[in-house]
Amino acid sequence: MTDLSIDNVVQISVASFNPGVNAYNTSNLAIITGENVVDAVQTLSFSGVAASGAFVLQFGTQTTASIAWNATAATIQNDINALTGFENVIVSGSIASKKLTLSQRGNLGKITLPTTPTNTLQTAGSVDIDITATNVSEGWSGGTSGYALYVSPTQVGKDFGTSSITFAQANAIFSQQPNILAGGGQLIAILRQVSQQTIELSDVPDGGAFTLTYDGNNTSSLPYTSTASQIQAALRLLPRLENVVVTGSLSLQLLTIFFNGIYGNAFSLSASANTLVNGTDPITLDFSTTVTGETYGEAIERTQGLVSYFGVIPNESNAVLGQVDVLAAAEVILPLNIIGAFVSESEADISPDGTIDLLRSGTFTNSRGLYYGDDGTYFGANSAAIMMAAYMGRALSVNFNGSNTTISMNLKQLRGIQPDPTMTQTIYDLAKNAGADLYVSYQGDPSVVSNGANKFFDQVYNLEWFIGALQVAGFNYLAGVATKVPQTEQGMDGLKNAYATVCAQGVTNAYMAPGQWTNAETFGPQDLFYKNISQFGYYLYSLPITQQLAAARAAREAPLVQIAVKEAGAIHKSSVVVYVNP
Repeated sequence: MTDLSIDNVVQISVASFNPGVNAYNTSNLAIITGENVVDAVQTLSFSGVAASGAFVLQFGTQTTASIAWNATAATIQNDINALTGFENVIVSGSIASKKLTLSQRGNLGKITLPTTPTNTLQTAGSVDIDITATNVSEGWSGGTSGYALYVSPTQVGKDFGTSSITFAQANAIFSQQPNILAGGGQLIAILRQVSQQTIELSDVPDGGAFTLTYDGNNTSSLPYTSTASQIQAALRLLPRLENVVVTGSLSLQLLTIFFNGIYGNAFSLSASANTLVNGTDPITLDFSTTVTGETYGEAIERTQGLVSYFGVIPNESNAVLGQVDVLAAAEVILPLNIIGAFVSESEADISPDGTIDLLRSGTFTNSRGLYYGDDGTYFGANSAAIMMAAYMGRALSVNFNGSNTTISMNLKQLRGIQPDPTMTQTIYDLAKNAGADLYVSYQGDPSVVSNGANKFFDQVYNLEWFIGALQVAGFNYLAGVATKVPQTEQGMDGLKNAYATVCAQGVTNAYMAPGQWTNAETFGPQDLFYKNISQFGYYLYSLPITQQLAAARAAREAPLVQIAVKEAGAIHKSSVVVYVNP
């Protein structure tokens, strides 16, 4: 079943930049990551050293072939891989050591705990051997869903490892005070689909060796007896393949390579040398790409409707994403009414026609550009991506249901983040013109600099909340009436009151405030328009029912409701003139 948008019932538009609707929690923040997650692991323990007999493993309703007492880990892996849904299980250890370990990539879900319907294993002294299966890890907490939810960085560290970029970003998000938890939000880690390639063998090798090549770099020579783990270890020695995962086996004539940690499409593997044989017959290797690696924008597009998030960041900087993909992702984000952030360490990106400047000139107001010039020289690799996470963790901390809770990011401090060590006045001015936010030191005081050339962050964030809240209020009013909403002025009053409640909350949380309307466009009775704006900060008007078109009435549509709001704005700087009378 597909959940339909309430846009089918209540449609909101706004005469301003990037209107939109988002009925979800406005503090939910997603990280889209291509990093490895923890494997699903289980062990098979043997009560003695086997000298005879055999056993069968049963996973659910599927059973392996009979496994001899002296079977190797590779043979046992082949037997398990032959079962449907267990093609990626890797087996290590040995029966002789009284312990086998079964593992598979954590995002494939847990491994079904096996039973042993047949077990005739015995020691040299004819003592029966018991086999005990134990779950060590069920994989990452997201299972097969493709995403996981967090309210602290602790579980992120367990899922991705404490040396991962994803954990460092999560730690930065939850270190902010306040952070996304203040708005009732959660951190959502979404796994980007990474490139997958296969190597198919034309026969089962019993001699020879082969060498793999990736992006011009060669592995060591791999003998025909190499296991998936050994091939994986050889590939991980090559540049950029530190997180690659290999499953399958040469004896099953199929290897699958998962290019974790590689953004977008991976280069194609090839063999620079191959002397594998079966007997005297040469074996050919067939290389194929079975899954194309996702771009950042493609991952965002795929996950709409899968999980709800209001903010989204990659765990790479613009240097990895590239200008084409940043702008493509901004195109995806624009109509979705979510807020994305991008960070760059390159001065070229904030120069005219640079990537962040193009976000401004393209009016991608809900794609926020950040600049942090450390490319890893000062505070370690990925410091820019970590700064971006801290920024969004602080920025999405607003509880819009509170009083005076809306914020400006200007002059805010980011806990755990050092001011940009590369900052100069030239960079400062370029960022201002490009609409990129910064993290600088003002005479020793670390501060965010919020620039408004691409609108200020709070302008975008507050409007996104307001439009979404209006849509939810309208839907809830129409859905909450036990009988019906009559197509009369009384019925319209009820609908407008629902919208007015949201407007009043906008004043309470300081998004809006009474003031002077400076836009030339007005609607409804002009005296009421200006009076309401000056006294309340908002004005609602709908065309009288008697003037409604017959077709609209027959379709049971409400007359158009128009709402004008006066933003409260924010003060970011001040000038003072001092007069001195000697």
